[in-house]
Amino acid sequence: MIKDADRPIFIVGMNGSGTTMLADCLNNHPDIYIHKVESRVIPYYAQKIDQYGDLGGEKVFRALVNEFSNNYAFRAVNHSKSLDIPYDYRSIKQPTLATAIQLTFSYFAQIEDKVRWGDHSPKYALFIPEILDLFPKAKFIHIYRDGRDCAQSFRNRFRQNIYRAIQEWKTMINKARTDGARAGDTHYHEIRYESLTNDPTRYMKAICSFLDVPYNKRVLDSRMPMFKEKNGQSSGQGQGTLVQNYGKWRKVFTPREIRKLEGIAGMTLRNMGYEILYNSGNRDLSDGQLKLLKAIDRVNASIAFFSRYKDEDRWGTFLRSIRTSLRQGRAR
Repeated sequence: MIKDADRPIFIVGMNGSGTTMLADCLNNHPDIYIHKVESRVIPYYAQKIDQYGDLGGEKVFRALVNEFSNNYAFRAVNHSKSLDIPYDYRSIKQPTLATAIQLTFSYFAQIEDKVRWGDHSPKYALFIPEILDLFPKAKFIHIYRDGRDCAQSFRNRFRQNIYRAIQEWKTMINKARTDGARAGDTHYHEIRYESLTNDPTRYMKAICSFLDVPYNKRVLDSRMPMFKEKNGQSSGQGQGTLVQNYGKWRKVFTPREIRKLEGIAGMTLRNMGYEILYNSGNRDLSDGQLKLLKAIDRVNASIAFFSRYKDEDRWGTFLRSIRTSLRQGRAR
């Protein structure tokens, strides 16, 4: 297990808010490994752990490590092959769920010679207290973005309903900020996507300070398009000139759509410092509307998946991804 296995880093926030971009940047730090695929299942295991019985028994603990480490996120990084995490059970001081998780992430971190591991599962923003129960030294970076831009990203990338998306944004923002305030500055750090991409050097230095790691200009590099120089060169020399990637909602949404989006989340947008064009509403969609839109979104997401993935094992990848999504959805 790696040196700082008990000090994980969790990058959280609404999908489409820059969690993948930030994970990619931090992964360039010589001390930090952020897993390449969202794990998404830690809260699920935290809620079902009693079903395993006494983890003090080697057989039970090994079964847990084997099941957890063979979830979709870890198989995907292991070329779709099952994992057999090497460890000496006699050296395990505390055979707990947290230890099983640490062993799994440490396995991948060690491959890259890193001493800290992290995860960028956006919806862990809804489970900050539960994850802190597992990892009392955990650090959460909550990156947030204008909810209207998140909604346009969801529609553009995944064919998702914009009104359901912005309601989910509102719910996640408010819960993460409430739980983060209770956790305190030692564990919780907020970063505004628009600020980070406008002045990356300043804000990445602040993030490194929060994580207790020395600043390294390599964290200004990313494969993501918004972290490229306007002339097409990498921004890893500390210059921090980026291609703007926000405010798209102003061009893609009609006035009617903007009014409805702001009717759902206008109050939260205003509280987060974003400009409101029409109204500061706080109306939720009905449960019936949400269920219908969720079902439609799942179909559209499946279509989008198959249009992107052409590999031979895409059916297997799809089914493993669906199982992970269901496990994420059961954790509430």
